[in-house]
Amino acid sequence: MTGRTGPVTYGQLSVIRSLGLYLAAGQPEVANQITIWPVLAGATVAHVSKACHQLAIAHESLRTTYDLHGPTPQQVVHPARLELLDELELSEHSMDAARSLAAAWAAEPIAIDSEMPWRAFVATYGGEPVYLVAIIHHIAADNGASLVLETQFGQLLAGEALPEQPQPLELASLQRADGRHRAIEHWIDVWPSFHREDRDATDASARRRASIYDEPALTAAMAVAGRAGVSVQSLLLAVGACVLGRALGRSELTLGLMAANRLDERWAGLVSSLNQCVPVAVRLDPGAEPLSFARDVHLAGLTGYANGSFDVDELGARLGEADPTFFSKHFNYLGPLPSEPEHGSSVRTGVEWRPSTQRSGPNLHLVGAVGQGLLIGVGASERLLSDERLGVMAGSIARGLRGLEDGSVRSVAELGG
Repeated sequence: MTGRTGPVTYGQLSVIRSLGLYLAAGQPEVANQITIWPVLAGATVAHVSKACHQLAIAHESLRTTYDLHGPTPQQVVHPARLELLDELELSEHSMDAARSLAAAWAAEPIAIDSEMPWRAFVATYGGEPVYLVAIIHHIAADNGASLVLETQFGQLLAGEALPEQPQPLELASLQRADGRHRAIEHWIDVWPSFHREDRDATDASARRRASIYDEPALTAAMAVAGRAGVSVQSLLLAVGACVLGRALGRSELTLGLMAANRLDERWAGLVSSLNQCVPVAVRLDPGAEPLSFARDVHLAGLTGYANGSFDVDELGARLGEADPTFFSKHFNYLGPLPSEPEHGSSVRTGVEWRPSTQRSGPNLHLVGAVGQGLLIGVGASERLLSDERLGVMAGSIARGLRGLEDGSVRSVAELGG
């Protein structure tokens, strides 16, 4: 038995179309996200299972499959079912141990046309529940939605009731009614400025990521952003683009930015994927004054985000492009860190390296997140950049931010060095 059926949202459609790259490369598991939420002391497996059931009742995206056979995908909402979750014992009481168990679950693809878009188990230690580990397909939840779910999971375990929640079918109906034609016209107008060499979907070489955590860099970024009248997010994008341009020997780049599309209060707590990729062209004039350059990048990014909700199929038809928003170099600002890196960890004391099984999709990924310090991640394919270059780039971004603060960096050319 099924419940409501209707068109997908623009965010869901964008995920479905981008998934085509991963499906073609035999990597459907790439869309699986690992989430680990602490369990309230004293809660039993039955309590945790009930809270998950209540989440699925509250949020239709957690019990939705997708009919992908027609020209326009449809979402099909199913009834929620109460099931006792599996239990897996941890080797030690730590997030790292939970992540190790989660990795095998995340490696198994989720067929969104026939399966519920998430699976979960209770991680126990000494027989006691300590974490809920959930593998959630990106179509069911983006980063903002995952934060909503974690908060509400804790509330449900504490015995609180959830108010009525916004649902994807409601948003899809609203989006189809207004069409978002202004955004479509914007992208058609600016499309000639984007660089086709940054649309490379053929790079199937292995990916690696280098990350550093720098507290002085965050202090510098906040001071410089205030001086320039831009956001820390835009400043990081500007500095990152300069460093990337230097590494690739390029003076012009097109980067895909993740538009979260959660500015409307009505939809801020929607559990689904609202993300869409918005391209931004960046021109690196070596002699340009850095803060002026940062303001230009800030304005370009804001313009992209303002036009970040649209029908990707309509845009593709108008442009004659398959998956028109795919660009192979991504910038993603994650905002607040969920937790601080442990003292003595490699990310604090140097460069932390992480391999990836990804072989398709973006071949360059610049990531920023903030806590007491600034986390800078640079991921890339082996064909594009060597491992050593990734660590150098992450460090160069941090040094560039500090150089802007102390006045030692006076041009875009110096910012990329």
